[in-house]
Amino acid sequence: MKTVSRRIPIFVSLFLIWILASGFEDLEAETTAGIESIMDDLTGEDFEKIQIEDEWQDKVLANVEDYVTVRSEPDSESKALGRMFKGDGGIAVERLEGWTRVQSGNVDGYVSNDYLLFGFEAYEQAQEEVTLVATSLTGGLRIRSEASTEAKILKNVGEGTKLDVVAGEETEGAEWIHIQYAEEKTGYVSAEYVSVEFELGEAMTMDEIKKKEAEEKREKLKQQLESIKANGNEVALLAALIQAEGGNQPYDGQVAIGAVVMNRVKSGGYPNSIADVIYAPGQFGVVSNGTIARYLASPKASCMQAAQEAIGGYTTIGSYTHFRRAGAEVGPNSIVIGSHVFY
Repeated sequence: MKTVSRRIPIFVSLFLIWILASGFEDLEAETTAGIESIMDDLTGEDFEKIQIEDEWQDKVLANVEDYVTVRSEPDSESKALGRMFKGDGGIAVERLEGWTRVQSGNVDGYVSNDYLLFGFEAYEQAQEEVTLVATSLTGGLRIRSEASTEAKILKNVGEGTKLDVVAGEETEGAEWIHIQYAEEKTGYVSAEYVSVEFELGEAMTMDEIKKKEAEEKREKLKQQLESIKANGNEVALLAALIQAEGGNQPYDGQVAIGAVVMNRVKSGGYPNSIADVIYAPGQFGVVSNGTIARYLASPKASCMQAAQEAIGGYTTIGSYTHFRRAGAEVGPNSIVIGSHVFY
């Protein structure tokens, strides 16, 4: 696969064109005048673009709405190493026909060029979708309520602290930068003591993605638990567990699932509330995989009734605290109801 050469910066291109047009005779005498002529023709916007091109010539930005897969080889069938999401950037290590080897975060692999922007195009798109960040260059940076040294100090932050620049605010040439330092809290910092630049996201490895998804699932379950506790609606929670675990089981089996939870609440060896028993780590598969969430809003009538009876003390399994799917062998100290074994 042929390697595509890197684009030559604008200024170098202009200089080479001038040399070719002038020829090499009297090059030393004419060089200064020629360069000055080129420089005179360049506008402030040209100089700005040259500077940006130089800064961004090796940078890429994911051109996606969601994500693009980073692969081990320049082939759509090769192993997935990770993903670049919208707003993620990286360094173009090698440009190939149709693919680019990209380093981003802990990922080093190949991305289809169809899903990347390069150089100045990447810079322009970054302005639309990437957060502008002000990084403190000093210890004790003061965040003030107004753009003035006389304004109230809201907070001091340390060197290296990153603060989001308020969207839509002009920063070039400004003496003060309008920043956000906490949720729904903004203030001003002196431009003299911060560096302002776009903070590109970084690709994530497949392991990092799995870890993040697991953390998000745990956080979602935690929020559900807190909501249920706040609303005191543990009947609906127990009914949702019953439906997720045994919605297709006979009514006695549904009551039995509810009784397992209530027996744990009463036993002293488990948490002492329905919600804490159900959300205890690793206890119920339908909680771990999130299936229970489907039924929290409106459990079916039989499961609600089973939950109410179990909470009221009715049990079809005595004091048993566990159940599993029925297998070929069932021990003597167990009860089979429907497709579950209670023990």
